Amino acid sequence: MKRRFIVALFLFPMLLYGQKELDDYIRFGLENNLALKQKLSDYSRSIEALKEAKGFFYPSVSINARYTRAEGGRIIEFPAGDMLNPVYMTLNALTSSNLFPLIENQEFKFLRPEEHETKIRIVQQVFNPDVYYNTLIKKELSVLGANDVEQYRRELVAEIKKAYYNAASAEGILRILEETRELLLENIIVSKRLLENGIITYDYLYRSEAELARLSQEYQNALKNSKLAKSYFNFLLNKPLNDTVIIKPPEYFPSVTRLTGDLVKNALSGREELRKLENYKNISGLMVRMNEAERLPEIMIVADFGYQGEKYEFNRDQDYLLASAVLTWNIFDGFARRARGRQAVFQREMAEAQIQEAKKQIELQVINALDELKASEIGITAAESRVKSASQVFRLVSKKYEEGQASMLEFLDARNNLTQAEENLVISKYKYLSDFAQLEKTAAINQPE
Repeated sequence: MKRRFIVALFLFPMLLYGQKELDDYIRFGLENNLALKQKLSDYSRSIEALKEAKGFFYPSVSINARYTRAEGGRIIEFPAGDMLNPVYMTLNALTSSNLFPLIENQEFKFLRPEEHETKIRIVQQVFNPDVYYNTLIKKELSVLGANDVEQYRRELVAEIKKAYYNAASAEGILRILEETRELLLENIIVSKRLLENGIITYDYLYRSEAELARLSQEYQNALKNSKLAKSYFNFLLNKPLNDTVIIKPPEYFPSVTRLTGDLVKNALSGREELRKLENYKNISGLMVRMNEAERLPEIMIVADFGYQGEKYEFNRDQDYLLASAVLTWNIFDGFARRARGRQAVFQREMAEAQIQEAKKQIELQVINALDELKASEIGITAAESRVKSASQVFRLVSKKYEEGQASMLEFLDARNNLTQAEENLVISKYKYLSDFAQLEKTAAINQPE
């Protein structure tokens, strides 16, 4: 019987094709992934917040207008007559005249029946530590947002690669099961011929048909896994979940030996997580300095130019100009400032401890990822040897079975061993590629595009 099974990719790694499809998918994912878009929006928001903080260094200009009509209210009594009449009477007596007539006490309403005020107000901060440090904090937050975006881009590249390799692995297993199905169909034909010649009995044929049914069930399960893998891959790209995924063999299987340099050092200098923690540490330091600066005064200049009067008119009789220098100095606040300062100091110490802890974690991640990759590389060699041996065994047993010298049990056992070996090789090779993508991310050697 003619033996056919997949060899092009999985048995001969030198027969490899382009990687353009995966690179195109990565670029598409970086442009369309929904989670990345959220990160970019958050970063854009932090940039606008920085612009807002810088705006406080400039003067604020506002127009304020008020027109009021009032009725009733308090009456203010001004005893002008009581105060001046005695004086006037004395003067009249001394001059023997009536040059100084007596006057009545005056009354006027506290609320004007009608008045207006229209003005332009300009406020300029001259010295305000809160504005200065708040701007520095917003700047640090914008850098934090940029690092957060770059971190997710790096993670997304690795996740797309692993999802693609997972889909390719599931597709490879499907192809192997399809090839195995053809072998079982051929086996049924051979079994019928041997049955007609009286070489075997019906139980051999029934066993072959039962094995074909079992394989069909296994194929359906593999088909389900393949669809799920492709759906998740499309999800990462923000494509329709049932969209077609072009699966092409990888261009090459990168060797662990090509990884040169200090991977731990590279990770510590390139991982965005550490940069983000440094941002948090810097923010805590700025908070400490801002709380220390609260003991200083705040100075601003306020200038008003406008019109006031009882009639809504704009003329030289109603215009006015008012300029003020305002100083605010918080001398005592019940030790609240000192408590805030201590909180900021503790926050900075916590950030420093988190940085040291993160460095140890990253070092451990790199070591584990590298060991996992080395184990996967060794696993490929073992899987290839297993396929080679299982293939030779199956070829010999198949020939014996066609000649009636081997039992059905021996044939099916050899076929199952070969199928499992081929599946293991597919899984091993794509697991190696997934582990390599994980190491690229962990050691910060997959620079996001």
